[in-house]
Amino acid sequence: MSNSKPVHWSIKIVLFLLICIGGFLRFYNINWDEGNMFHPDERNIANAVSRISLWDQLDPGFFAYGGLTIYLYKVTGDGVSYIKDDVGWTSDWGKINIIGRYYSAFFSTITILTLFILARKLFNDQIAILSSFIFAFTVFSIQSAHYATTESVLGLFATSIALTSLWIFKKPSLLSYLVTGIILGLAVASKTSALAFLAFPITASFFVFVKHKISFMTLTALCIVMFSSALSVFSIFSPYTFLSSQKFIESMEYENGVVKGTLPVPYTLQFTKTLPYIFQLTNLFWQMGLVAFFAILGTILICVRAVQKREISLLIILSFPLAYFLYVGGWHTKFVRYMAPLLPFFSVFAAYVIWRIYTKNRLAGEVVITLVAFFTVAWALAFFTIYTRPQTRIVASEWIYQNVPAGSRIFGEHWDDGLPTALVGYNPGQYIGEALSIYDEDNDQKLEYYATKLSSADYIFLSSRRLYGTLIYLPEKYPLTKKYYTYLFSGQLGFEKVGEFTSYPTLLGITINDDFSEESFQVYEHPKVLIFKNKDRLSYQTVKSVLTH
Repeated sequence: MSNSKPVHWSIKIVLFLLICIGGFLRFYNINWDEGNMFHPDERNIANAVSRISLWDQLDPGFFAYGGLTIYLYKVTGDGVSYIKDDVGWTSDWGKINIIGRYYSAFFSTITILTLFILARKLFNDQIAILSSFIFAFTVFSIQSAHYATTESVLGLFATSIALTSLWIFKKPSLLSYLVTGIILGLAVASKTSALAFLAFPITASFFVFVKHKISFMTLTALCIVMFSSALSVFSIFSPYTFLSSQKFIESMEYENGVVKGTLPVPYTLQFTKTLPYIFQLTNLFWQMGLVAFFAILGTILICVRAVQKREISLLIILSFPLAYFLYVGGWHTKFVRYMAPLLPFFSVFAAYVIWRIYTKNRLAGEVVITLVAFFTVAWALAFFTIYTRPQTRIVASEWIYQNVPAGSRIFGEHWDDGLPTALVGYNPGQYIGEALSIYDEDNDQKLEYYATKLSSADYIFLSSRRLYGTLIYLPEKYPLTKKYYTYLFSGQLGFEKVGEFTSYPTLLGITINDDFSEESFQVYEHPKVLIFKNKDRLSYQTVKSVLTH
């Protein structure tokens, strides 16, 4: 199935343009939050980087992510600090984060190329260029490229290991297994969940044994080379997984408890009533747009083709996406970022079915290609406009400084970013600020708490839908809190909405409200911010009476 013909010059030009356009969409306005770091994982990573000192203190003390990206950001920061004579690039979280985002955008852009190579080996130039086109304009890939997290690098490693696994099947050799092991070690050193990429080489090795009639001892030796090289590379770039094994185990137990739902935490309450698999597939349309339909359909058709025609290359490529989705899709916690490693492959699967329609019926194919291209680009450009505007929390903070009197008693919400943020020329310390403990259990004490706080507040700031967007739909657990939000929004608690700041995806005057997407798709770089002013000044007893009845 491998396509060994030279790439036509026209395809090369289109691919080059896609890489340039995709890169522009990913690199544009990397510092979209002006150093405020609204993504909690970015804060954790930057904190870990700032704790490292080459070469006397290498323990990042953080294991939710591997050491590779942490050390990469640190080494790069040291280099930039030396060139610019500014030590802030290794100590200032905002500057560390910028370095991470540049790497993330770079890795995501390179994936456009590796995906082309992979799709070309599987099918043909047309499907390959369609795959790159879809991925270049995939909204979630553009979004995750603007975060200093590992989604982008995992996508690059996933496609790279898929390629080397095809190489393993075609030519099982010491070199193919060694290279696969090295890339696998780097991937797992970025994030432990990359162990799932083992599905590629394991499946390839199984078919090597079946089809190439290679001896079991030889295959075992090659696999040992792969695992040994992977372990060696992993140990070099994430050594404290072993040196601080107890902390690593504790971190993994915590993360496992969170994703499985056995360890309840506030930020996963949004998944309480969601359906496994259906929720992820529904949000795939936010991540990819209309083309998500063809990605799902393409996955099914490729599975049928692979089984019916026994196309081993397709079985190898399908091994990871299917196993990963079946496993991760059943988790209680369903952040859209968990689907990030699948997006490159969904791009290929979508391109396959689109091209298949074209070959069956040229007119229908042209219509489908036109519609997919239009809506994919339109959705990408609409989402891209978010990065052309100031972040909503920053805009809201400017409004607060200009309209809320100094000394006002302001209330934000626990487990969410506080307002106002620190801006040049303004001091958030001029306000008497406090975070309301909304997630606490609803009971008589909480009723007293609400009445006390609300009767004394001058303003209430909701910096995202993180809390009300979830708790208002859990009346059996939060009946009092549901009342609180309902009456706050309706004005029955005496508060008037005086500010609403949004930055929805917009194109040609058409605004797309994504309030119903998975929470993390919105709340970092374009949350809806609401500001309420205590207009009626209801007394403690009156507030309590409203919430009671």
